[in-house]
Amino acid sequence: MVLAVVAALAAAFSFALGSALQQRVAGDTLPDEESRGSFFARIARRPSWLVGLLLSAVAFSLHAFALSRGDLALVQPVIVSGIVFAVVIRSALEHRLPDARTLVWLIVTWAGLALFLAVRPETADSAPKNGLGAALVGVGVGLALLAVFAAVRIHTTQLRGALLAGASGVLFGLVAGLVKLVLARFGEGLGAVLASWPLWALVVTGLGAVLLNQRAYQATRLSVTTPILNVAEVAVAITFGLLVLGEDPGQSTKILLGEVAGLALVIAGVFKLASAEESETSEPAPAAEARAS
Repeated sequence: MVLAVVAALAAAFSFALGSALQQRVAGDTLPDEESRGSFFARIARRPSWLVGLLLSAVAFSLHAFALSRGDLALVQPVIVSGIVFAVVIRSALEHRLPDARTLVWLIVTWAGLALFLAVRPETADSAPKNGLGAALVGVGVGLALLAVFAAVRIHTTQLRGALLAGASGVLFGLVAGLVKLVLARFGEGLGAVLASWPLWALVVTGLGAVLLNQRAYQATRLSVTTPILNVAEVAVAITFGLLVLGEDPGQSTKILLGEVAGLALVIAGVFKLASAEESETSEPAPAAEARAS
């Protein structure tokens, strides 16, 4: 359990740094580039975006290792709490210190995570329900596609970014669950892994999550997209763990209340930190919003 938490924290830090670098590049693109096939070719030529992509790959590897040592409900809240790293990293990139309110919410977020981890019980591995997993992946992908179709027809940049971030979060949550299903197949040999549907669903879903995440970065502020993406990701991952992997949420009311309270503090911290960052930096609206006004 300790090793899973340490690996998840390292993954959260790597993902936060990589996301900060990628967002700075994607957020600089012009709104009329959004419909062009050259969008990803443009950002891929930026060294900082490539470094961010590499860090994201490192984060994924660490995330997968953490999932091999702990359950989804343990690992995903740690990953989501990576917004604490994101706030500190962004402050460093902008050569400033977080204000007092931000520091308070940093402490609240990690206090909530500490509470959640303290009461979270160990979960014994059980045989995954692959059929239910496939159904849940289908539902999640369908919801993400609906969000994307809606985002294409919406001209309000914040709402469009929120929909794209939500769709990306759903897919990232499914990715975490699919990683667990793929890891469960390694005991049967590499051939069984390559022949299994979770591996290829993981590839497609993972690519979709990354692409939608970049679109969300371009559409609106990080302070809008980050909370929605993180909350959607952890909600989907925990649901996947409960329904498909048979993870035990805890048998006593005391444990359940502790978990809910810890998660509530983490989620509140995610939203407050994002809004505090926006007000502190007085971040200018993206070009899309400036032109709309």
